[in-house]
Amino acid sequence: MNIDDEDLLKSFDAERMASLIDKYSQIGGDEAGGVTRLAFSREDLKAREEFIDVLINELHLQVRTDALGNIFARREGKHPDWPVIMTGSHLDSVRNGGKFDGPAGVFSSLEAFRALDQLNVETAHPFELVVLASEEPNTFGVSTFGSRGLVGTLTKKDVEPLRDDQGKDFRSALEFIGGDLDRIEGAIRKPGEIEYFVELHIEQMPYLDRERKDIGVVGGITGIYREAISVHGVASHGGTTPMDGRRDALCAAAKIILALEAAARAENGQAVATVGHMTIFPNSINITPKKVVLDAEIRSFYPDRIQRIIGKIEEAVSTVKKGRKVQIDRRVTYDSPPTHFSSTVAQAIKESADSLGFKTKDLISMAGHDASHMTRITTTGMIFIPCKEGLSHCPEEYTETESIIKGSQCLLKTLLKLDQRKRR
Repeated sequence: MNIDDEDLLKSFDAERMASLIDKYSQIGGDEAGGVTRLAFSREDLKAREEFIDVLINELHLQVRTDALGNIFARREGKHPDWPVIMTGSHLDSVRNGGKFDGPAGVFSSLEAFRALDQLNVETAHPFELVVLASEEPNTFGVSTFGSRGLVGTLTKKDVEPLRDDQGKDFRSALEFIGGDLDRIEGAIRKPGEIEYFVELHIEQMPYLDRERKDIGVVGGITGIYREAISVHGVASHGGTTPMDGRRDALCAAAKIILALEAAARAENGQAVATVGHMTIFPNSINITPKKVVLDAEIRSFYPDRIQRIIGKIEEAVSTVKKGRKVQIDRRVTYDSPPTHFSSTVAQAIKESADSLGFKTKDLISMAGHDASHMTRITTTGMIFIPCKEGLSHCPEEYTETESIIKGSQCLLKTLLKLDQRKRR
């Protein structure tokens, strides 16, 4: 069904969108403007429950929660037996994060579905709106749990042993939001069940904001490699141990961190590397550290650059072990290759934006997203909308309501274009 662009544009309410963002920012919000809505927390559950209420009582959609905790809201199409066209994002946040990362994509999908009703559109395919569980890292150290479980790359065996800092087990946490660890294999969606998946998200980079562009057409997502590095030295008195007799694990770790930074800088802006988390034992002012555990992360859209940086870590570890007489253990904790999105979906996004008069920019995402995992089972794409100065995962994260509305309008037109394409 062809919808007039002018009618489509008029079907979105900026005041309602702003109200949605504000309402959900209060769930886990603090006085400084930050939001802490960690996956599996009471705040996460409250946001999920309130959103389910909107889906059922305002949009009258068929709603279910799968064993992974993913929420699905289905809008039937002319052919109920056809594979679904899916869109959505996540509602959980990082600690002291912003109010737009995740919710902007969820509410854009919601308003697109609402506009379909207002315009009396019967799509050919069934449409599904999804809220994916635990996209952000949480107290169990698991990110993109809902999407990885959905495509079958994260199993019961992977998560059952997990405990958080308070000793709570993952099974109980998943049950708290309506999931069931024993049934997660049954939640896997097979290739052919989903025709397309399109996710809208704030950019988290400065380019759209800097260049005054409305829509980012995302060609792919960076590869992400992480490893935990444990450096074992000897604890000794900080006052009585001579400098030449020390086996200081922290000083050894510092050498590795600086080598990682130098290796990423050498890639001329095509890679980044970070050590953002480190634990020191015994962590006392007058004792040389006995053990340091650090988490190193490398990101690049180019696999050869990631491998070069890993090689530099290996060289640094070898040098530090010999020079400082410490033991070093390494363990890969995450290794996601670069993702290339569908040119078909990218073209539909570009054509939709052009038709609506929106300015576009081709982008590669340097942040991970659920959409990267969905490529395993379906044809996938992403829409980015600008955020101020590219700031994200912080209280200063900000996106204009107008930008979210434009993104939602582009999303709807894209979904309708894909719905009208000849089935694979």
